[in-house]
Amino acid sequence: MIAGRILMSLCLTGAILGLAPRAVAAGDQASPSTTEKMIRDTKEAVESTKQYSMQQKESFQKTVQAELAEMQAKIAELQKKTSAASVEARKDLQKALQDLEHKKDEARKQLDEVSRSTSSAWSTMKDNVNAAVADLKKSYKETVSKLP
Repeated sequence: MIAGRILMSLCLTGAILGLAPRAVAAGDQASPSTTEKMIRDTKEAVESTKQYSMQQKESFQKTVQAELAEMQAKIAELQKKTSAASVEARKDLQKALQDLEHKKDEARKQLDEVSRSTSSAWSTMKDNVNAAVADLKKSYKETVSKLP
């Protein structure tokens, strides 16, 4: 009785989905070509996703590398201004520059970790790198605002 209800339910579901009824014998399986096609399609989808993720990773790395190079140039310019500052201001600026260099190095280390990561793991590291770069930029702005 229960088996009959299940069979009836499956037939109705198939009819709703527009599937043609088919005799099912014991041990009947999907044809090998259908199974092989599904496996091939799945592998292609996984490979496409991997390639897309790698492209996103490479694009992210290039963007962050450019931001870090820009910050390095700004820090170098700030170092030049430090030599023209008064003794007291120079001391504070040198401490701030050391802090900026440390933050830049930290952002670079995190970016290097992204470079070594797998295509699936890098996206979890992305937020950390973005936070490190944002912190570096914020510190730079604060340092520049203190210039005489």
